[in-house]
Amino acid sequence: MDKETLKTAMTASISEVLEKMFFIPLELPEGVGLDHLQKKEAQDQVAIRLAFNGPFSGHFAFFVPVKLASSMSADFLGVDEVEVTETHRIDMVKEIGNMIAGNTFSHLDSQAVFDLGIPETIPFDTIKTQYTDSQGTFFIPIQTLEGDFGLILVIGG
Repeated sequence: MDKETLKTAMTASISEVLEKMFFIPLELPEGVGLDHLQKKEAQDQVAIRLAFNGPFSGHFAFFVPVKLASSMSADFLGVDEVEVTETHRIDMVKEIGNMIAGNTFSHLDSQAVFDLGIPETIPFDTIKTQYTDSQGTFFIPIQTLEGDFGLILVIGG
């Protein structure tokens, strides 16, 4: 799969899911690498990993600031933000990861079959230490008014 086709599918999916489902205005800046993540504090992030198999295999890693995950969860659940628990935040980030992954694969090839695994939480430090800008890794930084976050796609890993 060529890099530009993957990036186009990922950016379209991120925009569709976050802007249309959660009404979050966002920007997808160019030229931001994974080294940008070293500045983020691990305790301020909710991070998940979602494996997949299909015409090619790999996994997505997705991370969202705790504050933004709380706000999104409250809006989605129709509750006050003070009622949002850690479980709500984690479940919301997992669901967003599922939606973005499924939408990405639909953009790539609506006839191809991809099997998504079950999203799992991972420590944000795992993202900071195990992911690098390499040939099979695609990082899409996402900027919103409420915080910066991102989606990583790793092919074959």
